[in-house]
Amino acid sequence: MNNKKNGAMMSVLGKSAMMAKVLYEKNYTKFTLFDDNRDINEAHVEALAKSMKKSGQLMPIIANGNREVMDGQHRLKACELLNIPVAYVVTIGGTSKQIALINNTQKGWRTQDYLKHYSHKNHSNSAEYKKIILFFKEYKLLFSVGMCLLSGNLNNGRRWDMGVITSFKEGSFKIKNLESAQTTAAQLLKFKSFVPNLVQIVKFCIAFVKVSNIKGFNLELAYNQIKKNSNKFEKCVNQEDWIEAFVDAYNYKLVTKGKQGHKRISIRKEGF
Repeated sequence: MNNKKNGAMMSVLGKSAMMAKVLYEKNYTKFTLFDDNRDINEAHVEALAKSMKKSGQLMPIIANGNREVMDGQHRLKACELLNIPVAYVVTIGGTSKQIALINNTQKGWRTQDYLKHYSHKNHSNSAEYKKIILFFKEYKLLFSVGMCLLSGNLNNGRRWDMGVITSFKEGSFKIKNLESAQTTAAQLLKFKSFVPNLVQIVKFCIAFVKVSNIKGFNLELAYNQIKKNSNKFEKCVNQEDWIEAFVDAYNYKLVTKGKQGHKRISIRKEGF
């Protein structure tokens, strides 16, 4: 839906039908960047500048009534680098809370972009995202593994992320049990020192959590047995396979007699 008014193009953006004008500005200082937006990627700015030099600015930036940039901070910097006017759209009522939604229409956000955005004081759930940042800073685990632990969604390895990633990207993610996640993360880091490839697999991590709750489970023994018998996981497909493989690796050639003996563990059907 487009029409002319006062010599400027009028556009409708978003479901709320906010009116906007396409304008041009050479004074870059009139624009302000939100401090909870993602960081500027200089390589991306240079790539955009190279493209603009050939084809011009194909997409205007989006700013609110105060000329705070909602979308297009990299395009703004590219225009500044080329010393050319910035084409921009003024959208009425835009706030920093809409940045993540709008920005993803151009260049998808990375994990760290969401963390920076939602950990800012502008967001009501910022405290939760600050905890997530500290968690990954302390426990160097794969993002999917860490989020699986923080969400406490360990019931099904294949669908552990159902709703988790969506809520994370929307800014509504809640940690289920931070202390439990920290304990498990610390234990997984020890596995990571000798079977790093396995710790990067969510199903292995879920299997560890499940098996560690079996009566008679010994953590130090598990470290030794998994280190020696990691080949037991080579043919695993579904979550049940990973749990069974963990138990098989734990029990394999286990000494059960004498002072140095250990009890074998077995899978209980209930809860698995």
